[in-house]
Amino acid sequence: MAVDALELRPRNAVALFDAAVRLCATTTGVWALTLPTGALLVATLFSLVEATRRHESLVVPVALWTGAWILRALSQGAACHYVEQQVLGTTAPSIRASLLAALKRAPALVIAAGVMAVINVTLWVFTLGIGFLFVGAHAAGYATTMRGQGSVLGLYGTCSKLLGPTRHIAPWVRVCGTSQLVLGLNLHLVTQLLLSLGRGLFGFDVTFAERFTSLDNPTWVATVAAVTFALFEPVRAATSTLMLIDGRVRQEGLDLIAQVEQLPARKKPKGVALAIGLALTFSLPARGESALLERAGKVTDECAMRVDLGPMERVAPEEQSSLSRLITRVERRAYEDEDCEAAEADLREGLRLYAELQDQPAPLDAQGTVKSILSRREFQTGPDPEAPSVEEEAPEEPGWLAKLFKALWEWLTKQRDDERERPVPIETSSSPAMPGANAVMIGTLVLVGAVLLFILIRSFKRKATEKTELDESGGLTQQPLDHDSMSALSKPPETWAGLADELAAKGEYREAIRHLYLALLSRLHRDGVIDYDPTLSNWEYLFAFKGASSLKAGFKELTRRFDFAWYGNLGVDSLAYAMFRKVAEPLLVPTVEGGSSRA
Repeated sequence: MAVDALELRPRNAVALFDAAVRLCATTTGVWALTLPTGALLVATLFSLVEATRRHESLVVPVALWTGAWILRALSQGAACHYVEQQVLGTTAPSIRASLLAALKRAPALVIAAGVMAVINVTLWVFTLGIGFLFVGAHAAGYATTMRGQGSVLGLYGTCSKLLGPTRHIAPWVRVCGTSQLVLGLNLHLVTQLLLSLGRGLFGFDVTFAERFTSLDNPTWVATVAAVTFALFEPVRAATSTLMLIDGRVRQEGLDLIAQVEQLPARKKPKGVALAIGLALTFSLPARGESALLERAGKVTDECAMRVDLGPMERVAPEEQSSLSRLITRVERRAYEDEDCEAAEADLREGLRLYAELQDQPAPLDAQGTVKSILSRREFQTGPDPEAPSVEEEAPEEPGWLAKLFKALWEWLTKQRDDERERPVPIETSSSPAMPGANAVMIGTLVLVGAVLLFILIRSFKRKATEKTELDESGGLTQQPLDHDSMSALSKPPETWAGLADELAAKGEYREAIRHLYLALLSRLHRDGVIDYDPTLSNWEYLFAFKGASSLKAGFKELTRRFDFAWYGNLGVDSLAYAMFRKVAEPLLVPTVEGGSSRA
C-alpha cells in the first residue's frame, strides 16, 4: 500500500532505522527474499573456514561461497524492489515480480556487491572502522542499482547523488545497525533460559549443551553471530530503500508539498452571510448612484456649469469609488477654493475619460496586453534610443589584486550556479562527483581477484605435494606425535591402558578414566575410525565417527561417562572405573588386517 503524501517528510537516522524495523515486522515478503540466502551464505562461509582449518582443498568451498554470495546480492536487490513497491507503489508488491526485476539486473547487482565489499574492506583496513562514521552512502547500493541509474563502478558517486542531503545521516544509520549486537546477546540469554527451564522443569540432561553454549566457546559465538547476521538481512534491505526514498523527499521537496496540503482551507460563507452580502450588493449600487447624481447636480446648479451628467447614469458598482473621488475633488474646488471654472474643467475631464473607458471593449488577451505594456520605453532595461547621448567618463582601471579577487569570485559563483542547475537524474556515464573512482574500483577488484586466484593455486600445489609425499612413503604412515605429553598420539593405546590400570590401583580413578579414554582415542585413530585433532571436542569425534554403528554406541556411552567423570567433577569409585573398563575393552582391541577381531 502506498504511503500518503502527508507522511513523506525527512527523517533522522534513528527514525529511518526504526521505520525499517517496523516495516520488516509488518511484511513477510522481505523475509522470504533475504533470509534463505543469508543463511546459505553463512553456511558456506563456515564450510570454507572449516576446510581452511583442516588444510583441505578450497576449490569446492570457495565455489559454494561465491555462489551463495551472488544469490545474496540478487536477493538483496529483489528485497529493495519489494520494499519500494510496498512504500511507493500503487499496487500490492509481488515476490515473483521482485525476483524477475532482480534477475534483469543480475550483472549490475553482482558488480555492486563487489564494489561495496571493496569499500567496506578498505574502510576496515585503512581506517580501523572509523571511516564508517563518515562514509556510508554506499549502504544504499543495492537499492540504487535497482534504479538503473549511473555507472555501477562509480556506485558511491551515484548513491551520493540520489541520496542528496541524506548521505550525511547514512553513516549514522549504519551505526544504528550495531544494535544487532543486542540481538545476538538476547539470543544467547534466551538459549541459556531455555536450557535452565529444561533442566529444572523437565529434568533433561543438558550438560553438554550448557558447555557448548558458553561464551568461552568460539564455535558458539560464531553461531550466534551467523544467526544474527541472517536475521538482520531484511533490515539491511529495508534501510537501503528507505534512505533512498528519504533522499528523494529531501531533493524534490515532497515534504514541502505535504506541509502545504496540511494548511487549513478558507471557510466558505454561511447561508446567512451570503444572503446579507447579496442584499448589500443589490442595494448599495442604487443608493450610491442616486447619491452621486445628487451631489453632481448640486455642484453644477450652484456653479451654473454646462456639463452633461448622462455618463453617470450608467455607473457600474465597482466604478462608484472612482467617481466619488472625482465629485469630492470637484466639490472642494467649488466650495473651498471658490473656483467654479477649475471645478467645471475637472468635472468635464473626468466624465470624458469615464465615457472613453465605457466605449472601449474589454481586453480578451491578457498576456498580449501585458507584453504591450512591458514593451514601452519606460520598461526597457537598455539605454533609451531617444535620450541624448552623454559621453561617460572612462572608469578607473582596477589593479591586479582587484582583478584577481574578481576572477576568483566569478569562478566560485559559476561553480555554485552549475551545482544548483545540475539535474537530479544521473546520466549513464561515470559520476563526476568522484574523479578517479572508477579506476580505483577496477584496480581493487583486480587485486581481490588476484588474491583469490593465488589462494586456489596454492591449494592445488599443496594437494599435489601431499600426494607426492604419500606415494613416496608407500602408503599411510603414522604422523609425528604431538609434543604434548597428554596428546592421545604421544603414546600407543597399550601404554595408555597400562597407565590407567596403575592409576586405578593407586585409587586415582578420575585420572585412570582419563588415561583410558586417551587410549581409546589413540586406538580409534590408528584404526582410521576417527581423525584425532587436539582442537576437536569429544562429541565432534562422535559426530565424525566412521566405524560400525555398534561400535559407535559404545563410544558414545564412554564419551558420556568421561564427560561426567572428568568435566562434571563427579565422584568416581572402583566400580565406576570397572564399568568404564568393561565398556571400553571391545574398542581397545586392534583391527587385524583382512578382517576385524572385534566382536
